[in-house]
Amino acid sequence: MPVPGFAVPRRDFVRTLLHRGSPPERPDAGEDLAAVGDATLARAARYWVVVPVAYRIAAFVKVFIGFAAANGSTGLFPVLPAAVLGVAANAAFLWWLLRSGGLPARRTRRVLAADLCAGLALNLLTAVLAPDSVQPFAIDVTWTWLVGSVAMWAGTSGLPAALLLLAAAVPVRVLLTLAGGLRLDDHLAINRSIGCLVALAVSIVVACGILVLLGVGTRFALDIGLRRGQEAERKRTQRLLHDSVLQTLEALAISPSDDADHAAERLAQLRSVAHAEAAELRRSITEPIEPRTRRGFVVELADVAADMAREGLRTQLVAADFADDDRLSVDRRTAMCEAVREALRNTVKHAGTSRVVLRVEERDGGTAVVARDQGRGFDVRERGPGFGIQQSIEARLAEVGGTGQVESTPGHGTRVTLWVPH
Repeated sequence: MPVPGFAVPRRDFVRTLLHRGSPPERPDAGEDLAAVGDATLARAARYWVVVPVAYRIAAFVKVFIGFAAANGSTGLFPVLPAAVLGVAANAAFLWWLLRSGGLPARRTRRVLAADLCAGLALNLLTAVLAPDSVQPFAIDVTWTWLVGSVAMWAGTSGLPAALLLLAAAVPVRVLLTLAGGLRLDDHLAINRSIGCLVALAVSIVVACGILVLLGVGTRFALDIGLRRGQEAERKRTQRLLHDSVLQTLEALAISPSDDADHAAERLAQLRSVAHAEAAELRRSITEPIEPRTRRGFVVELADVAADMAREGLRTQLVAADFADDDRLSVDRRTAMCEAVREALRNTVKHAGTSRVVLRVEERDGGTAVVARDQGRGFDVRERGPGFGIQQSIEARLAEVGGTGQVESTPGHGTRVTLWVPH
């Protein structure tokens, strides 16, 4: 059952469905994604056993009510204790599964084997103790346990194991009939036995259907996650290149050349910036991303201002009325600092001024940072937002629920307002 856009051969999915215990060989490294899908499907199959366990709890109650309505007080012993035991044992099993996150991989077969043995013992005990007149109906109640067991084996060990259990159910049903003192040609016993075997077959079909849905859903989810991850990485790379390499190259391109002394000073300054940007770029590429330590939002903004001072921008940071606490998450603090850095770099490149005021304040249930310069300004309506405003400011803040707004008038400077919620 191939999924559009997902390179998983049909035979691999079918072999996975038919035999969960031995994943197909992967001769090509290009099929690693399919291996991930098989591993995810295996984990899901171990966790989905909560479904047949929950079914057994409800089915024990339902089938017992039907038995009591049809037979009255006849056979209440041992059927009622068996039903109570079945509900209690499966409720405890369900609690354990939810607490442990599904069947442990290394103990799956042992747990399912113990569950199957418990079901066989409960059926055999009921068959021996139940009155002959209602014995086939009494077995219907406890047979619920085996229906769930076969479904769990089908989901975790594959179709061959489930079919083997279905074949073994025939002599088991014969043994239960003889243990109850009934003849093998008893019509009631034959009819109820056929009904029980049909229930097992239906449970296998349902379990395999759920496996198919799990397989398709897993592959769709992996495909979507892969594409989103690729898109996120592409945007991250674009921002990284724009905010480091491209900014430095553009600063070099616009450096003055008419005044030799000033040009030399500016060149030395840009070399220092380029060296720092190269180190930061190398660190971003080669080292794993580590969570930022909480040093206070204003302190981090001061670090940004200090970095921009190497490019000749003097920043006045105003945060007198701002309570610098931990209400901003790490992701939002990071997004705000990088957006502020982009806004200040735009000031260096386009404003024609070396001074900017950075004000931090609480506003509308969040934190706002306003960058204001008295530079040359520009007409926002005539000059559309470039990559830096769209991606490094607006899109970056939007990803964490914030906003970015640029206001400017020719000859009256520019104001950039950044905001994120607490």
